[in-house]
Amino acid sequence: MPTSPPNRPRRVCLISLGCPKNLVDSETMLGSLPPDRYRPATRMEEADIVVVNTCGFLRAARREGGAVIRRAESWRRRRPGTLVVAGCLVQYYGRRAEEIFPGADLLLGVGEGAGLGRLLEDLRPDGDRLSRLRLRPVPAFPLAGNHPRLISTPRHWAYLRISDGCDNRCSYCLIPSLRGPNRECPLPGVVEEARRLAGAGTRELVVIAQDTAGYGKSGPGGGGLPELLEKLSGIAGIDWIRILYAHPRHIDDSLLEAVAGLEKVCPYLDIPVQHIDDGMLQRMGRKIDSRRIRAVLDRARELVPGISLRTTLMVGFPGEGEDEFGRLAGFVRRERFDHLGVFVYSREKGTPAYRLGPGVRGAVSRRRRDILMVIQREISAAGLRARQGRTFEVLLDGPGPAAGLMVGHSAFQAPEVDGVTVVEGKELAAGEMARARITGSSDYDLSGVKAE
Repeated sequence: MPTSPPNRPRRVCLISLGCPKNLVDSETMLGSLPPDRYRPATRMEEADIVVVNTCGFLRAARREGGAVIRRAESWRRRRPGTLVVAGCLVQYYGRRAEEIFPGADLLLGVGEGAGLGRLLEDLRPDGDRLSRLRLRPVPAFPLAGNHPRLISTPRHWAYLRISDGCDNRCSYCLIPSLRGPNRECPLPGVVEEARRLAGAGTRELVVIAQDTAGYGKSGPGGGGLPELLEKLSGIAGIDWIRILYAHPRHIDDSLLEAVAGLEKVCPYLDIPVQHIDDGMLQRMGRKIDSRRIRAVLDRARELVPGISLRTTLMVGFPGEGEDEFGRLAGFVRRERFDHLGVFVYSREKGTPAYRLGPGVRGAVSRRRRDILMVIQREISAAGLRARQGRTFEVLLDGPGPAAGLMVGHSAFQAPEVDGVTVVEGKELAAGEMARARITGSSDYDLSGVKAE
């Protein structure tokens, strides 16, 4: 591959697609590059190397990835450079990836990104096709604490991935075939990575996995996620710890008591429910029924005062009639989640659900999604109005829409996925924790002034 002029570091533009778990892979790729030989580039046109880390979970994600890769291949044809395509899309296509992405100089499956620095150095100048694909049948997991990361989120908060892969095997999901079975990072490695993040200025840890609540459930002994939360709470410099992606069937009193009892753990849980109709839950392979879901939500509110709950739902799954959807809409009205996302079912080859047929017609599914989001918008707006006049801690993320304003998030707002809090005041800076008195609200966001 062509190289940069002597003594000039090669510029690398990495485009990360998909979920936060994939973003951690991207950060690990960048962290594998020696800083004296490589520098980040924000635009493809400025780069000597372009890396596209892809998502292959849904058809829409594969289409998005394909479009980005085609743009990168066009860049590759116009100038000397190296194109790397990595991640779930390469894993999805397997050996066919070489013919599907002929313009790539290097193809990396899931779990191969930690070796990007070494592989770039070893890449042969003649672009040998037989040596450019790196793919494992069962993806490796770069254990936390073993590989450096170049954090791409704001310096004051970062994702902390505690496991990869999944054993839940929901009938609609490709994750087990793309990312393999559940593999957990041992607790000491997670704690070591968290310490390293804290030392670099991280104040909030956002704990992620395919199923965070399942951490430690499959192994012998140990305290699982509650024990990990206790260890993380002892790290100096960390102010907030937040839990995303907690499957409801793995949430128990010990986890809820840890959320309630550990001061640094935000009273916040992301609990992907997907549906509430028992027939739908069974067809989805969720391994939980509606009674248990409701019990988990009730118990969370009982044991964790003031807890904020987020969920995700799926509409249009095969067999969802008007009655099933009606039960789901009623559930949303009754539970009054603080934050909620709705996805339309995507039929994916290779999943058990594929055999159930195409699902509900697209227009009907989209209408159902819109109905749920209208319900949720009213719930969210009412919940935020109730916070007016109160004072909350806000972690400031960056400049606001006008001078004298900063955008941040509170303990009940996860960064990037929930609403924001806009704070007015003097001498405010990104990464600072500010007390804000709430003076206004909209459907999803809050506004306030710095409390003196």
